[in-house]
Amino acid sequence: LTIGFTCKVCDHRQYKSMSKQAYYKGVVIIKCDGCKSMHLIADHLGWYEHGKPSGTIEDILKQKNEQVKK
Repeated sequence: LTIGFTCKVCDHRQYKSMSKQAYYKGVVIIKCDGCKSMHLIADHLGWYEHGKPSGTIEDILKQKNEQVKK
């Protein structure tokens, strides 16, 4: 899978690849090439949001009423 996104910290546009298994069943963290910030893309193991349902960036953005372009 490939994701394209713009970092909200430094406005750097980038594209990154990840395995389908990691995105749908594991944890995906992407480091921004511009500012080196870490972005949580998927957390199905509950490592970062204890007590909240796990999911993908699509689920997180949906909860914040933000759109995902596919």
